Amino acid sequence: MGTEQPSPGLVLVADDVLVNLEVLSRTLESAGIEVSIATDGPMVLERLEYETPDLILLDVTMPGMTGFDVCERLKSSPATADIPVIFTTAHVAMSDKLRGFRLGAVDYVTKPFERDELLARVKTQLALRRALTSLARKNAELENEIEVRAAAQTEFVRLADELERRVEERTEALARAVAELERAKESLEETVARRTRELQRANERLERELTERAALEEARSALQAQIIAAQAARLAELSTPIIPISDQVLVMPLIGMVDEERAQGMVDAATMGVSARRAAVMILDITGVSRVDARVAEALVRAARAVRLLGARVVITGIRPEVARELVALGAEMTEMVTQSTLQGGIAYAMSKTRSPPRRAANSAARG
Repeated sequence: MGTEQPSPGLVLVADDVLVNLEVLSRTLESAGIEVSIATDGPMVLERLEYETPDLILLDVTMPGMTGFDVCERLKSSPATADIPVIFTTAHVAMSDKLRGFRLGAVDYVTKPFERDELLARVKTQLALRRALTSLARKNAELENEIEVRAAAQTEFVRLADELERRVEERTEALARAVAELERAKESLEETVARRTRELQRANERLERELTERAALEEARSALQAQIIAAQAARLAELSTPIIPISDQVLVMPLIGMVDEERAQGMVDAATMGVSARRAAVMILDITGVSRVDARVAEALVRAARAVRLLGARVVITGIRPEVARELVALGAEMTEMVTQSTLQGGIAYAMSKTRSPPRRAANSAARG
């Protein structure tokens, strides 16, 4: 049976100009993307009450409630705050772009629309949305599995304690029987023989119970080893996920602490990912790395050299000011890498290096 292909996603397109709605809908649907439309801000909010899109293309200059107003409403609600928003506008003023990004938008598309650029930006955000959703689902599955394993381990501990208590009780009973036998030594030989047989039977029961206890202890130890191995395997899988942004661009988001084992795993995963997919750019996003030390810097350099040997570029994103100072202080060799402060900037750079320059549209779409 073939693997089920993931849904391309649902895009909500909001524009008060019908010509723009038609151009956007036809372009997205030609790429197999499901489209929902709205002609003003209130209609966007109404549609979100009964459907949750994977992406919203939002016109900035709609009358009444502008795209900025709609975006602010979306980001203020927990139910819609994580839906990515791409603004569409005919204006390219830097102040408008900064305002949109401050409100939580992930990208801008200018009018008139260029088909390949529009599809590339939309598909990038849809792929990121699917990847983040999948990562959250895997984390939930791992937490559930850990709880199940912990419950099983607790039950085995309880059984072992119960067995130990029973053995102690039987041991005390055996001690009482021995004492009674000692007191009856001067009785008749028949009584002595009978008591001796009782003692032998008690010893046999004790040996069986001890043997059973040993077997249960071995089983519990084996199960604990399996639990630890399974948890380690799942954590290793989640520690270095690789997210394909396009046929030639891969992203490896790193989160938390990076120790020696994980650093080596990062290098191995990066080279295997580039080799398997024949990618042209590998983006290493360290936004979620809590501390960049010499180990992390060395791992980034090793990963860059390994990927370069395979003919691909390396882009490091998430370079915060304190991270930059740390890398400089550590003397990290960064000449083989391109750095970007944000993941979005890294993706934009990678896309610019792996696709041909956009063609001018033959027919300009109507301006909003």
